[in-house]
Amino acid sequence: MKKLKKLDDDALDEIADFLYDEVFNFINYKVSSKEIKDMDINFEISFKDDTNTLDITTDMSVDFDEFSKYDSNIIYKACDKALELLDGYLDEHFRE
Repeated sequence: MKKLKKLDDDALDEIADFLYDEVFNFINYKVSSKEIKDMDINFEISFKDDTNTLDITTDMSVDFDEFSKYDSNIIYKACDKALELLDGYLDEHFRE
């Protein structure tokens, strides 16, 4: 596997935006927007140059309408899917 390039703040913001979009799109594909009362998706990403690793912290919550058949577990599935897709995104944009 190729090494990550040194990532600056703009690159970290781009990666966070990618993850946000993937989680948001996953949930909106599965759940009607009428069923979602509130949704917060936050990614905090840092790059450790000495170990060439990304540290990703997530803080997510979703509040569904009382008649929705979904619960908060869908946000964990969405996050898992986004993280699966992240490797390909990093390969395409941020690896040497």
